[in-house]
Amino acid sequence: VMKFVSNKILTSSSKECLSVTDSKGWPLLEKLFLFPFINEIFISSNYISIKKIKDVEWEEVANQVRSFIQTELNNNTIICSKEEVEHQINNKPEKTQFAEEVESVINKNIRPNIQMDGGDIELFSVNNGVVKVFLKGACSGCPSSQMTLKNGIEFLLKKEFPNKINEVIAINS
Repeated sequence: VMKFVSNKILTSSSKECLSVTDSKGWPLLEKLFLFPFINEIFISSNYISIKKIKDVEWEEVANQVRSFIQTELNNNTIICSKEEVEHQINNKPEKTQFAEEVESVINKNIRPNIQMDGGDIELFSVNNGVVKVFLKGACSGCPSSQMTLKNGIEFLLKKEFPNKINEVIAINS
């Protein structure tokens, strides 16, 4: 996975595309999937993480992808359609006060570190002491993601919310 950072905000929400089908409503991502070596794409606030096929080395294609993204951004290519933005806004689940507190800690203390490595984390639910999260981008399928989840994220949340959190699990591992 390689992370391509932008000097401007790309989107207010993150999106993980495991195939071109998942990129519907995201014109920039649809165009990126035209590269035959791109396998998966993850976009967040100011970066795009791209997973390539194993037969191609990043040294061969990184500049091509970087140049393509830069050109598309300079040409004001639509990143996310208005319909997709409205869909995301209208389909956000209601969260309890405690879930909002957990999400705040994740956003402030955990997410920035994960995003530095080209990944992201999103709170799915908090029920009966179990916190469920989505690991996205470079974190999805990363060999050390379970160690990060248990020794980092779970440890921090248990410390921040003593006797309220028993376990943190990734629902997409």
